[in-house]
Formats: sequence, C-alpha cells, structure tokens
Amino acid sequence: QAAPREQELVVHASASEAGLRTALAAAAVEARIVEASWYGDQAPAVPLGEAFHARRLRLVASQVGMVAPAMRGRRSHAERLALALDLLADPAYDRLLQGPTRFRDLPEAMPILLAPGSLCQVIDYQER
Repeated sequence: QAAPREQELVVHASASEAGLRTALAAAAVEARIVEASWYGDQAPAVPLGEAFHARRLRLVASQVGMVAPAMRGRRSHAERLALALDLLADPAYDRLLQGPTRFRDLPEAMPILLAPGSLCQVIDYQER
C-alpha cells in the first residue's frame, strides 16, 4: 500500500533508508518530518536533492532520552511518569500489541516479529 501524500507531519520510525525516502515523499510543502529511527552506526543515504529544498521540508531529530527544552518546565519527571502510566492503562493501546511470546521462543518468532506491519511485541520472561 502506498503512503498517503501531502502530509503536514510525518513521523518516520522504520530505521530504513527506504522508509526515510517514503517519509520525505509523503510530506507536503513546508511539512515537518520527525525522524524517530535509530540507525546505530549505519549511514543511510538521505535524498536531500529531488524536492527536498523546493518543498521546504524540515527534517527534525527525535531523541527519547530527554524532554525538549521548551517542555521541561511543564511537568516534573514524576508527573510525566504518572501521566505515561495513566495513558498506558487505556485499553485502546492494547490494539498496538501482539503476543505474548515466551522469551525462550524468541529465536523462532523473530521473522514474524520483524516483518513489516508487525505490532509491538509483548515478551513473557517467566519460565513456566
């Protein structure tokens, strides 16, 4: 399925060069692309030619290890944690999960877990 076009905000999280290209192509004029992927020591080729400049796109890094400076004073660490836990209690988020998969079964399950379209996997670490 093709990605929708003319999006004002695109969040890319596939950690693949092809996914980043798709994110850039899906962006509307003056759109923002938030790069949430971690590439480790890989150096993906980023197509900053093509329509990148003509469409005045903004590629913004996302870093989950800290809160953006503009947001730091709004809530304390404890308040952010409490809010996150409250939000996770919402059963709507269960639709984003698959599993559980037993820890010892992970080697066999990895092709399914890493397949495109796979959801967040619940891992059961308990030996039963």
